[in-house]
Amino acid sequence: MTGTQLYLALGIPVLAIMTSLIVSLVQVSGIREDMRQMRSEFRADNRDLRSNFAALRSDFATLTGKVIEIHNRLTRIEERLEQR
Repeated sequence: MTGTQLYLALGIPVLAIMTSLIVSLVQVSGIREDMRQMRSEFRADNRDLRSNFAALRSDFATLTGKVIEIHNRLTRIEERLEQR
């Protein structure tokens, strides 16, 4: 085996391994960036949901107050009708 054959026999597999490692690192870097984007989108969606739920709670509290008000009015009307 000559020196050139030895260098080719060792160099080509090492080059292939190094190339695959570099490609893998680039892929991992891309995946990390995608995960960061997904995380930030999730946080934004979570903030939107929280604000929507806060608005719903406020509306629900208003509606509950209105129902209680109607109940009180009906109770007064019933009491007046019973007195007659």
